[in-house]
Amino acid sequence: MPRLSLGLGVQSVRKIKSGGAAPSGIVAATAGNLIISFGYFDPDIYTKLSNTQWRISFGEGEFQQLTWNIDILGTWVLDANNGEIRATNPSVNPLIIPTTGWTYTIGAGPAVTITAA
Repeated sequence: MPRLSLGLGVQSVRKIKSGGAAPSGIVAATAGNLIISFGYFDPDIYTKLSNTQWRISFGEGEFQQLTWNIDILGTWVLDANNGEIRATNPSVNPLIIPTTGWTYTIGAGPAVTITAA
């Protein structure tokens, strides 16, 4: 490893780290609309509102959304305004939308998968 002399009788060792594995998911900034599937219905297309929010509306004020929620320990959250769906992902990266690994916070439900539209 290369050593750098600081002129004070102290040497600094410089270590070069490898990049490691790429994160698993969809890059939020470059993602457009998303397809979210719950396994038992046809998948739905969620429209991008920002780099941290996607939503599908069903009329009459009913909607479901995927958001980066800093209030819930900084996690991705998939929920509905009527309370029927509440799933979170253990990911703590607001830049990458996890495509799998979703769990329901109340009860159990089908597997959630997310893909780019």
